[in-house]
Amino acid sequence: MSRLGRYVLREHIAPFFYSLALIVFLFVLNFTFQVLGKILGKGLPTQLILEFFVYNIAWILSMAVPMAALIATLMAFGRLAGDQEITAMKAGGISLWKLTRPLLAVGLLLTMGLMAYNNWVLPEFNYKSNLLRKTIFRKAPTMQMDDGLFLFDVPGLVVHSRSVDHDTRRMYGVTAYDESERAVHTTILADSADLVLDEDEGEFLLTLHSGQIHRRDWREPGRYSVMDYRSSELRIDARNMVLQRQESKFRNDREQTINQMLAKVKRWRETDPVHNARKIRTYMVEVHKKLALPVAILTFVLVGVPLGVRSGRGGIGVSGSLSVLFFLVYWIFLIGGEDLADRGFLSPAVAMWTPNAVMLLIGLWLMRGAVREGTPVQLPVWLTRLFRREATQSEQDAREEARMAQLAREIHKDDGEKS
Repeated sequence: MSRLGRYVLREHIAPFFYSLALIVFLFVLNFTFQVLGKILGKGLPTQLILEFFVYNIAWILSMAVPMAALIATLMAFGRLAGDQEITAMKAGGISLWKLTRPLLAVGLLLTMGLMAYNNWVLPEFNYKSNLLRKTIFRKAPTMQMDDGLFLFDVPGLVVHSRSVDHDTRRMYGVTAYDESERAVHTTILADSADLVLDEDEGEFLLTLHSGQIHRRDWREPGRYSVMDYRSSELRIDARNMVLQRQESKFRNDREQTINQMLAKVKRWRETDPVHNARKIRTYMVEVHKKLALPVAILTFVLVGVPLGVRSGRGGIGVSGSLSVLFFLVYWIFLIGGEDLADRGFLSPAVAMWTPNAVMLLIGLWLMRGAVREGTPVQLPVWLTRLFRREATQSEQDAREEARMAQLAREIHKDDGEKS
């Protein structure tokens, strides 16, 4: 690698690790407020909480690395452009593509590393996180419940609540469906309820307050009973659900490697492809996602180089804002494509690779403008006004760059005539 290539790469090292640490911190902060807040103070061992926290860092890193690559590229080329080094390099005959090649080479290595990480490390951490989540649930059953959602983890019982107070572990507007007997359909309504696990007795204790019990025995057609109550207790055997680690042979799509998923897809296609169509689509979406997300690093480099040149010395504020904007566009395409593929409207390959194709086209368009000698990247007016502190300064920079390029051409022309 040339000295110039090493110089450009050195400019990216500090911004990359700085932005990676910042992104991980923000994701962790959000995760802490959303999830950890529900399990703190539930009497769980500190080691268990820390372990749960570490396992969930895995998916955060998978998302943070591509975004950090975009921010680092913006910051590095922004500094080079702000110090007029890009102008000097252009005047010396060095194109922007030549400056980008070392980044694409390192980006390719980073892409391959993230692919291996997504395929081998991430599924294992997702699997262990899911097992640990179930373990924690046995200690604090309402931890997994949110307003308006169903709880299926209590044996023989499906519980729905209108709202949940995680501090007091009390559920409000409760509807419980007893599935312990096939022939008897029992629905329990309650204004509020408490669900706890009695580890000593090995039982779930559901305490219901002010409601009704509706019961229909299908063995006796026409018979339907309703009973009002002020307080009622329902005990459910849970001797196999005390707070202990339990291994599970079942793994969902996000807990398997690419080879494991492809083997299942192959088996489903050979047995009953029509009946298994939805499962096949879901697994193939995950296969392509594990590969497509790392490739985003390369497309973000192509987007970040011309944007960095245009933004100048904008610092972490401008770089972070632009990165969030483009990553948000990428993520909207990715999530939307995943949903459309799961429902059969798009093929998994098209759905997962379209975001990269969109970013690639944007990056090539921006690079095309940036490599034109003396011509700055033409961003939309609203974007320029949003991220430039002064529009007049932006115009002066563009004119100065064009003047420097014109001067360099005249110098080369004079040198050629003299020779």
